[in-house]
Amino acid sequence: MREQPFQVEILTLGPLQANCYLVIDKESGQAVVIDPGCEPEQVAARLHTLSVSVALLLATHGHFDHVVGVPYLKRLTGAPFWMSRGEWELWAQYAHEHLVYLGLPPSEPVPHPDRFLQEGDEFQVGCLEFRVLLLKGHAPEHLGFLLQAKPLHLFCGDAIFAGSVGRTDIPYADHQTLREHLHTRVLTLPDDTLLLPGHGPLTTVGVERQTNPFL
Repeated sequence: MREQPFQVEILTLGPLQANCYLVIDKESGQAVVIDPGCEPEQVAARLHTLSVSVALLLATHGHFDHVVGVPYLKRLTGAPFWMSRGEWELWAQYAHEHLVYLGLPPSEPVPHPDRFLQEGDEFQVGCLEFRVLLLKGHAPEHLGFLLQAKPLHLFCGDAIFAGSVGRTDIPYADHQTLREHLHTRVLTLPDDTLLLPGHGPLTTVGVERQTNPFL
């Protein structure tokens, strides 16, 4: 099997054990960091160990466990930060205050995004080609990042997990919308598409199509 021109590193961080992904173009040594939440120092240490530079910071949605590491990493790397406008306005700009609900001190405010993404946007870092999907439901303007590889890799945040889906018993969430977007954006992808969720283990579209009771 041909070796992929990129590698994916997974760091599981913070009190909610959220997955932060480093997607690295091997040739250029540039990385895209997806969902940098708590413990950004660990992300920085791993980037240093790998000797890669950060080209872009992305967030699938604005919940604190996916964005509060952005200020530290943006200051350290100077990389631009992108997410959806709705998630910034409803969640991310207040995310630093939400740690108190877990008995933790507030963090540094998340900086204003350098670009607002929407469904259909495409962008490239080295060999890494991404397309943006809208995966509404768990959060109102939740995005997924589809890496154009063989197989496809979908960084799906908290929209879908191995054997489960994102919570909809929280503000601005809606279960019917989530199911609709999963059926029209995720289950339409090939069965071998790799799903890289915001929490828990990796899975595939085919496995979830056959076994996920929430779909």
